[in-house]
Amino acid sequence: MWQQYDVQLAARPYCWETMVDWANYMETADFDILDSLKIGAPGENDLELAHVYNQNKVGLKNFERLKEEQGSLSIAGHSRTLNDSVKIVWFNQTRVLRVFTLINDETLITKYVETLIRRTFGTKDAMKLAKPVPLSS
Repeated sequence: MWQQYDVQLAARPYCWETMVDWANYMETADFDILDSLKIGAPGENDLELAHVYNQNKVGLKNFERLKEEQGSLSIAGHSRTLNDSVKIVWFNQTRVLRVFTLINDETLITKYVETLIRRTFGTKDAMKLAKPVPLSS
């Protein structure tokens, strides 16, 4: 059964360029091939672009279809780190990202998301939990 993990970042809202940059990083750092690449606008059906992208493989930052700002961006494929299927969804101008996977382990997915945020795949700091954000008084 698919599990959905919603993550609220302790940061300012991110923008389209940040989303594309994150997706580009994840493609090279953790995914073997993109099984799905979707863009979407609020109230519309997402547009699947993986078939077009995988023919060209120009890198997500250089992919012409990602030059125009959209409301959401998602990538899906096989995670080398988790050895399972993963879908990551970014929502423009928010502090939220969503992860879908078959893995039912909140701690493991938290480590994965923190590694994604810090961009530390392949380093000694990969898959480590960060210190909790202190509660403001």
